[in-house]
Amino acid sequence: MKYIEAFLMKFAMVFSVIFVILGLVYGVGLFDMFILSIVITVLGFGGDLIIYPKTSNKVATGGDFVLVFLLVWLLGMWLIENPGFSLIMPALYTAIVVAAGEWFFHIYLTKRVWGQKETSHTTQHDEPRQS
Repeated sequence: MKYIEAFLMKFAMVFSVIFVILGLVYGVGLFDMFILSIVITVLGFGGDLIIYPKTSNKVATGGDFVLVFLLVWLLGMWLIENPGFSLIMPALYTAIVVAAGEWFFHIYLTKRVWGQKETSHTTQHDEPRQS
């Protein structure tokens, strides 16, 4: 149940950012925004479950930035009919804002879903870090 809640939280975050940037600013249709959000959420959540536990928040957030940028740019070119604008800048803006949210989402995953006290996955135990 925690994973479903985390997935829905990630979808809500991604959709809200896409809605504001692509929908309100650039006038992209609701269906296109929904499809982009679903694809980004599914692939990103898979990455969160596979990559983040093996690396760090920085690496996972960087991966999310690249994923969101490429998906909005490339999938947007396929989905959005005659956009009338270049998708590079909207993809960049979306990737920056989603990556900022992902930083905190990863901390949420660590503390609430996986129940760990560490925010870095370099150790797998609950002992305090040594300075």
